[in-house]
Amino acid sequence: MLAPSTDCLENRPRAPLSKGRPGSRVTFFPSRKNHSPITCGNLMQADYCVYLEYRHDVHTYQCRPSTVCKGELHCKADFLVALSNGLSMYHKFMLPDDQASPHMREKTEAIEAMLQEHGVLLRWLVQDQLPQPLVTQNLRYLYHHSFNSSKRAALEVRAQVVAQAGQQATIAALLARGLTPADISHAIFLDELRINLEHKLTPETMIYGGHDGHL
Repeated sequence: MLAPSTDCLENRPRAPLSKGRPGSRVTFFPSRKNHSPITCGNLMQADYCVYLEYRHDVHTYQCRPSTVCKGELHCKADFLVALSNGLSMYHKFMLPDDQASPHMREKTEAIEAMLQEHGVLLRWLVQDQLPQPLVTQNLRYLYHHSFNSSKRAALEVRAQVVAQAGQQATIAALLARGLTPADISHAIFLDELRINLEHKLTPETMIYGGHDGHL
């Protein structure tokens, strides 16, 4: 399902990751969209998993997909993402040092040309285009604290916020009404409710039932 058509390209499986190696930062991310844990080679990949879970246009995704090769060229992408519209796209982090290197620019252009020739999409993940650290921290908190909830419970939280004056309420006010942190977190992460993700989450964080929030 996640393998795009690459008739003239070679897909080489990546070596499996395992914990226990010196300096290992292997992380097993609990993915809802994939219905199974995702093995990530570093914390950057694990944080990006949260963002992919949050995006409504992402159906499923794979971390550390097979290396795509043609001759001496190869592309080791960080993710292969299947979109809801049926398209698949590779995502690969580009480190700041690589952006400034003429050699790396030539290499990235060659990789892009190789993939485009076969109709394969690639998106470079540049640092300043990624979610801000606080946004990632908030999404990570909401995601991991919403596992004991359900879609039905999230919709009930939304209904209570929409019923308030101005269709808004603080987290503290919802907790005082007996709603659980898991259900509140789930409603926000599903985008049934909105907050300003660029501000630190606190009991006084304002939650919006309309479209006044951020993201």
